[in-house]
Amino acid sequence: MYCKDLKSLKSTLNEVQNHSKTRAVLLFAADKDHPEKAALETVLKQFSKPLMGGIFPEIIADGERRQTGFLVIPLFQELHTVLLDLSGDITEINNTITSHAEAKFMNNPGIFCFTDALASQKSALIDSLYDCWGPDANYVGGGAGSLSFQPFPCIIHQDFVAENAAVIGVMDSDIRVGVAHGWTPISEPIKVTETDGNSIISLNWIPAFDLYRQQIKAHSDLDISPENFFNIAKSYPLGLVRLDSEMTIRDPYATENGRLHIVDNVPESEYIRIMNGNMDSLLEGAKTAVAASDTHINIEKSEHFCVDCISRVLYMQDEFGQELALLNQAKPMNGVLSIGEIANLGDTVLELFNKTIVVAKWNKTN
Repeated sequence: MYCKDLKSLKSTLNEVQNHSKTRAVLLFAADKDHPEKAALETVLKQFSKPLMGGIFPEIIADGERRQTGFLVIPLFQELHTVLLDLSGDITEINNTITSHAEAKFMNNPGIFCFTDALASQKSALIDSLYDCWGPDANYVGGGAGSLSFQPFPCIIHQDFVAENAAVIGVMDSDIRVGVAHGWTPISEPIKVTETDGNSIISLNWIPAFDLYRQQIKAHSDLDISPENFFNIAKSYPLGLVRLDSEMTIRDPYATENGRLHIVDNVPESEYIRIMNGNMDSLLEGAKTAVAASDTHINIEKSEHFCVDCISRVLYMQDEFGQELALLNQAKPMNGVLSIGEIANLGDTVLELFNKTIVVAKWNKTN
C-alpha cells in the first residue's frame, strides 16, 4: 500500500489498524523529502499494533520505483519486534537478541532485520542473530539510510525513529528467500592484507587502490582515479571468496590515500576477487533470486517483497525497469532499495551483501 505523504500514511495506518486480521505492519519510507523525526513519530503514536521498518534511499511500492512516500505492508501473522541500540557494547546486543529469542521462541520462523547502514556494529549484529536462531530460520533485511552517507534517524520501531540502531522482527511464518547478484570474477584471488574498519589499506601487500586500478586497467583499459572513482567502480565490485556458496559482494564507493572505502567491511586475511558484470548478467541474477524464492510457495496467496541494492539501480540507471519487470512477473512487487542486503543462502550462514538482490515470499496467512 503506497502512501504519498504523512496525511495519507495516517489514514492508511488507521485503516490497517481497524482491520480485524491485521497483526502487525512493515513500514518503509523513501529518503527524499522524508518527514522530520518528530512529525513521523506523531503519526506513529496513533498505531498500537507491532510495527517496524526504516527509511531507505528509495522504495518499490505496488510494482513501481518510488523516490518519495511510504510503503505499508500489513502482516496477518504474529510479529515479535525488538529495537537494538548499535552504539552499545556487543555483549548487550547479544543479550537482548538472546532474551528476545527465548521469550518468543518459534520453530522455523521468518526473521526481518533492518539496520542503520552506517552503524559500526552491523556485522556483529548479523553474527549474533545467526548464533541465536541458526539455520532453522530464514532471514531477510537490509541497510537503511541515505545515499548522502550522512547519519540520521532511519530505523522505525513502534512510535520511535532511531539512529545507529537496528530492528528485528520474528514472524510465526516461514519466509522463502532467493539471493543472487550476477557479478562474475575478472581476477585471481587476492589476499586482503590490511584493513581499518570499512577501509582496505592493502591487497597482496600493495596499496589497495593501486592493485584495484591495475586490475581494472588490465580488464577494460579504463583509467580509474579518485575523481572518476564512483562512475567506474560501480562496474567493479569486490567478491569475498566463499568455498561453499556464491561470492558475497562488497561495494567500493571512494578512494583516499591509496585506500578503498567499502560500504561494508572486508575481513583482514580473507581473499577477494575483482568482479564485473553487465545488464544481461545482472538480470540473470534477478531471475535466479525470483526462482529460488518461489520454492514451496503459493504465488497468489503470498506476499512478495524484495531488498534490492540501490547501487544496482545506479548501475542500470534507466534500464532498471527491466529488473523491475522481472520482479513484477507474478504480481506487483513491494520492497526497498537498500544500502546493503541481509539474507541467508539456503543452509549457509547469514550474510551482509552489497550489489545483490534478495527476493522474499511468505504466505499471507498461516
